[in-house]
Amino acid sequence: MAYRIAVASTDGIVVNQHFGHAERFHIIEIDEKTYKYSGTREVERVCQGHYHNDSSFDKVIDVLGDVHAVIVAKIGSGASQQLESRGLTVYEAPFPIEPLIEKIMADKLWEVDEWQYPTKN
Repeated sequence: MAYRIAVASTDGIVVNQHFGHAERFHIIEIDEKTYKYSGTREVERVCQGHYHNDSSFDKVIDVLGDVHAVIVAKIGSGASQQLESRGLTVYEAPFPIEPLIEKIMADKLWEVDEWQYPTKN
């Protein structure tokens, strides 16, 4: 079974997007020995200036419905709690993507985060 991670990045190289500002998520699929890029998913920005659009948030959740975790440069506590309540693990890690994925694999974080269970959303 592959574990899917959505990465908020404008370039697919560095995690450089705030969750609410992201207009795309790069999807990485991990198994126990390898990982691969499996596509980019376009989304509507959740943050509209100084407020959040609940409808846009729900649409992002729908687009990421088969994802187990998200990696973002920054995320507010409310948005993080919303994602976690729907079964996603949230990582705030504004770093290059490849070493992050390698660290997740080396530490087998899906076991710690219980990614082996289906998402709740």
